[in-house]
Amino acid sequence: MSKRLVEALSRAGVTSLYSVAGKAAVDLLERIESKTLSAHGLAQLVVDRYGASQALQEPEIRALIIPALKRNEADNLAGVLGLSQEDPFAALQRVDFSRSEDQLATLHAFFGVVYEPPGFVEEKPSSVRATGTYVLFPHQRRASLEVRHKLATPRARVLLHMPTGAGKTRTAMTTIADLLRAEPDERVIVWLAHSEELCDQAFDEAAKAWRAIGSRELTIYRHYGDSRVHNFAEVRDGFVIGSLALMYLDSLKRQDEFLDLSSRIRLIVMDEAHQAIAPTYSHLINLLQRNAATGVLGLSATPGRSLIDVGADLALANFFNRQKVTLNVEGYDNPIDYLVDEGYLARMEFVELPFDMRGEVKLSSTESQRLADGFDLPGRILDALASDDARNLLIVDAVAAEVAGGGKVILFAISVEHAALIASVLKLRGVSAAAVTSSTPTERRRQTIQRFKDTDELMVLCNYGVLTTGFDAPRTNVAVIARPTSSVVLYSQMIGRAARGTRAGGNEKCRILTVVDRVPGFRSLGEGFEFWNDIWEED
Repeated sequence: MSKRLVEALSRAGVTSLYSVAGKAAVDLLERIESKTLSAHGLAQLVVDRYGASQALQEPEIRALIIPALKRNEADNLAGVLGLSQEDPFAALQRVDFSRSEDQLATLHAFFGVVYEPPGFVEEKPSSVRATGTYVLFPHQRRASLEVRHKLATPRARVLLHMPTGAGKTRTAMTTIADLLRAEPDERVIVWLAHSEELCDQAFDEAAKAWRAIGSRELTIYRHYGDSRVHNFAEVRDGFVIGSLALMYLDSLKRQDEFLDLSSRIRLIVMDEAHQAIAPTYSHLINLLQRNAATGVLGLSATPGRSLIDVGADLALANFFNRQKVTLNVEGYDNPIDYLVDEGYLARMEFVELPFDMRGEVKLSSTESQRLADGFDLPGRILDALASDDARNLLIVDAVAAEVAGGGKVILFAISVEHAALIASVLKLRGVSAAAVTSSTPTERRRQTIQRFKDTDELMVLCNYGVLTTGFDAPRTNVAVIARPTSSVVLYSQMIGRAARGTRAGGNEKCRILTVVDRVPGFRSLGEGFEFWNDIWEED
């Protein structure tokens, strides 16, 4: 309500205001108040009844307002309307405001009232876009729907195969929420992961997802690191996020609790599912999946274990009943191309950093066989590479050049000592760098990773053994693979740390620098993504 309009109108006096306020309203208010209304109260009543804009458009009310203006108010209003100010009251009374919308709008502005044209009705939109706080991209929604369909069968096992950076965790959490919303109380999700970083990521994502799309209150439990579920019998409804090693040990020592828990489990999620066929972990999953209604969902960017050991890859496919949900996009032979074209993944530029190791490398027959079986290079050779000054200078120069060109770099080193060495030399060269490894104290590691993710104080993060999975730093746009490997699983995980696209909060382009070797036979992430498809096909 315009205070200025009410004050001017109140000067018209009680008698005049009675006629425009309406007898019924005045009588009712006098009964309620048990006293005669004041001129100010009647003016408020008039403005409330008509609305400020409509009151100014009523000739009868304007006829009360203009004579009630103070002389300086009349002079000012006449001035802004361009009228003669010798007798501003007479000039104002001659204006036919109903014929001039500009003058009527000026009158509104004078009293501080928003002009609502005659016949004005607040427009109600015919539609509105409603966006949730935890949404999936189209390719993720299709994958989630297919996973739920496959999990509908008794003792179902299915692997969700999505490339690094395509949103496996978010897709899985949405699928879980859908399952829990359709269930009565006392249903449990068990999420298994091999590292504390992956467990932390799952815990945070579960809380975020359920707050956004959950349908009831439930508890999310930590059973990893220093946290423990002391009595699994008390877990009636919610998530248990557990480390594989700890859960396996407890399944042996607390078997009765695990058998009791298995009766309430709706879904077991195996993060980095290529590890599921390890005897200890398959035992754990089989123990927890005793109920026919319990499903198993594996998550992986690489649904195999090695380049060479087809037997292990077949065992993994059979463990999941050869049920695999992958991204199939119409018009694309490879989903990676679609994800890149649509901005979900960055467009990757692969750069080789050639290096010739000093001296001839000779492998023993045992070492040659282990390499053929899919193992990495022998430790003695890795140690020699890590201490090679020429190789390290090549790495330092390449990283410094990337930072100078605007790169945010994650480097995968050969060893704990190698990560620290490269970080130290980079700092001496004036490049902001730090190292994190499994030997780094937990809190310092957390703070260092946070600085790298959230600020420009740290432009290079050298690591060994801790950031290949469960690490989300979308601004990273360069990955330096200084660690030789023949594992396509590990290689895919490493390059994926820099592959997040613009639609997922990352970059349009990224660079993958590989020292010495690249996984044989792979020219792109797309080829690696399809490597195991034949193994998963039904016989």
